Formats: sequence, structure tokens, C-alpha cells
Amino acid sequence: MFVGSIAYAAEARCGNLNIDKSFGKVSGWDVGFSKSVGGCLAAATYQDRTTVWFGFAGDKPSAYIAFTNPRWASVEVDGQYDMQLIMGRTRWNGEFIGFERSTEKGVFSSNLKTEFMVELAESGGVGVFLNRRRVAALSLDGSRRALEAVLSCQKAFMTAQSDTRDEPSTDTKPKRHTKSSGTGFYVSDSGHIVTNHHVIAECSTINVLPPGGAAVSATLVAKDKTNDLAILKTASSPAAIPGLRSQMRLGEAVYVFGFPLTGILSTSGNFTAGAITATTGMEDDTRLAQISAPVQPGNSGGPLLDKYGNVIGVIVSKLNALNIAAATKDIPQNVNFAIKTGIATNFLDSSGVVPTGKVSTRELAPEAIADLAKIFTVQVLCN
Repeated sequence: MFVGSIAYAAEARCGNLNIDKSFGKVSGWDVGFSKSVGGCLAAATYQDRTTVWFGFAGDKPSAYIAFTNPRWASVEVDGQYDMQLIMGRTRWNGEFIGFERSTEKGVFSSNLKTEFMVELAESGGVGVFLNRRRVAALSLDGSRRALEAVLSCQKAFMTAQSDTRDEPSTDTKPKRHTKSSGTGFYVSDSGHIVTNHHVIAECSTINVLPPGGAAVSATLVAKDKTNDLAILKTASSPAAIPGLRSQMRLGEAVYVFGFPLTGILSTSGNFTAGAITATTGMEDDTRLAQISAPVQPGNSGGPLLDKYGNVIGVIVSKLNALNIAAATKDIPQNVNFAIKTGIATNFLDSSGVVPTGKVSTRELAPEAIADLAKIFTVQVLCN
């Protein structure tokens, strides 16, 4: 049995703990950004009214965890409590600090290592003991994916902080309520759009939103769950349609344009650069290519572009950072995947959709590629 320690750090401001900018649920956990704490977090409330919170404060790489419950009236604000978390055969002991938020009280601890957070998420359940008395027994179903989402969110936030030194602005969040969102791109002047199947799988209605434009309604034309692709159609089309190039070379420069982390990053789109780092995906999956260009939740379904502005892939996923962190105690950087254009063109052909873009051979500067991508790329809003 392993006994670890959990350190307390006073900088975590849990009295105002709240999700101020939500970007949806991940496996039952609310994931978003907290202005008061200054970082990304996840929260889930259980039947006994206990809420588990975990996330990051500011630009620090360490994490915090908090437990709140409106029934814990005896908890004293700033009081010190011996806390024990039992996760299977693993036991963590440490000192937690009492705090009050809204109409409930709770305890928290910070300066936690990623190793602890991974082990907690992997445990599947936890017994919470406060001063040797059990106060909660909680299932942690879905916390693996929630932690991965928080890690991705925090990485993007820290990158934005280093670039702008500003917190995400509240006016960057789309004004419409959405269940989830992703990215798509036009492939025909008849209004056909390609995106990922998982982006639209649970939509009741679908809208697409171009950068700086107005949302328009889209209908689902065809879907391919096996290859995670879908075709949408709108009544309008953009001024430019990209060519679909099927060849790619190891090491060639690539670019990604999309709408990641809605409510945290820019609504005008996010442009990143990288390279083809492998011409197959996990376990040599020939449908996929591995890329180093950074992607985040919300990039799914967006275009992977070459130096000519052609689409050579459809962004689909990133490596499961949580699984790798659990195995190696390190978080992988920029290991992402795209569906090869050949898979997409076969799907378009079998669905009776004719791409109308022409493959270009004229090399463009990265800023010109970004400007071009803004014309034919849209945010896909699932309601």
C-alpha cells in the first residue's frame, strides 16, 4: 500500500470556486474555465450532494482538488483537516483547508502532482475520510476523460497567457447555447461541408458559423461512423473552395485551422503549424496520419492544410494524454491525428457529392494560408 502526501498551497482561491466559462460536459463532468482561480477545471456532483472539483490555478503546473457539500456545516473556514483518500489499495494522506463557497462548505488542497491526479482519475472510485470519519464514497466514472480535457484546456490557456498575458475575455464566447461544437470545411460550391461524425452524432439541430459571420442552418447528408466522417449541407457556399490533395510526405509542413475550446480561445479561429510526423496512425492505421501541429477539443473535423492551401486531411483526434501520463508520468506533446483526404474523397464519392475545389501547386506564405482557411472553414454548432 502506497501512502503519499498532499501539500497545501494558499494561492488556490477556492472561496469563489466556480465554472465561469463552460465548454460543455465530458463524460458527465462539467469542464470549463474559472476566472477566480485563474485556470481550467472539472466538476461533478453526486447523489449525496458532494461535488468534486479538480483543476489548475493560474500558470502553475500543479493541480488542486476540492470537495464541497451543503451538509458539511461543521467545516470551519481556514480550518486544517486531516484528509485521507482511499482509491482501491492506494491511500493518500494530507492536510486540507476548510473554505466556504455560496451556500456550501468544503475542503481543498493544492500543489498536487499530475501523478496523483492521474492515479485518482484511473481509480474508478474514492473513499473520502475527514479526520478519520468517512464523509463520502464516490464513483469517479468519466474522470479519465474529464482530466484529459482539463489538461488540454490548461495547456491552451497557458499558451494564450504566454502570448497575450491576458485572461480569456468573456465576450469571446458565442452567444448561442450549444451542446457541443467542432469544425468543418466546405468541399463544394453546392454548400457541402465535411466534418467528423462524432461532432454531430448527438445533435438535434446543426448550425455552422463562419469567422465573423452569421450562423446558418445545416442538414446532415451522410455519415460514416467507422471512419468518423460526416457530410453537411447549407444553402450557401463560400467564395473559395479548397482543393483536396491525396498525397502527403513525411516531414512536410502542415497547418491546422479551427475553433478549439469554445469560450476560452478566439471565436475568429485558431491557426497552428507543424509537420507530418508519421504517415500512419496508432498501430500503423493507414487511414490516418500523425501530425505535430497543436490541436485541442473543438478542432475536430477541421482541415489539415499543406503549404499550397490544399486540404490533405481532416483533424480527428489527439493522443490520449491521460493514458500516456499514467504509463510514463509525462504528458505527451503535440501527438495528433488526421484522417487522410483519400478516405474523405471516397466517402464523398459514395455519397454522390462532387468536390469542386482545384488542387493548387502555388506555394503560399503561412499568413496567406490562414486567410484562405478562414474563407472555407466554419465552426459546427451542435444543439
